[in-house]
Amino acid sequence: MISVRLSVGKVIKQVVSVIIVLALIVPALIYIAPFLVGGSFSSVVLGGSMEPTIPVGSIVIIRNVNPEDVKVGDIIAFRTGDSRTIHRVIEKVVANGSFYFRTKGDANEDPDPWIVKPENVYGKLLLVIPYYGYIIWFAGTPIGVALFILVPAIILIVAEVRKILKLKRGREG
Repeated sequence: MISVRLSVGKVIKQVVSVIIVLALIVPALIYIAPFLVGGSFSSVVLGGSMEPTIPVGSIVIIRNVNPEDVKVGDIIAFRTGDSRTIHRVIEKVVANGSFYFRTKGDANEDPDPWIVKPENVYGKLLLVIPYYGYIIWFAGTPIGVALFILVPAIILIVAEVRKILKLKRGREG
């Protein structure tokens, strides 16, 4: 019978490594490929207008929706000028044979000063991943790039060089 002996330190190191990899890869996959969970796009929430429903730093997954199917109470993503906004529909306004949405951020006291045209609706909220957006945001900073790309690359290179040197010593010895 072969006995496998792993040190407690190695086991802890492996478990922590798996947890870190999962914590980083799963949200990134959801952020990069929202279609995996039925969404049409994803975004990192940088403002607090929808707290506590959507905390700052969350990743939101938005799915396409027919604007006619949007109901009061739904949270929608829509175009406001050159940016995207995610707010709750508080009223469906019908005027001149068309309909519009009045929206409001959950944390805001007053409704938004605009009405949203159906053609400006990107979709409806499908999923919120609280706080993982901070990881995505941080990964795009110079320090994040160094931490998430350069440091692991250096560790892999050093590990491979050590293996090569160990093999070389074994052949020479």
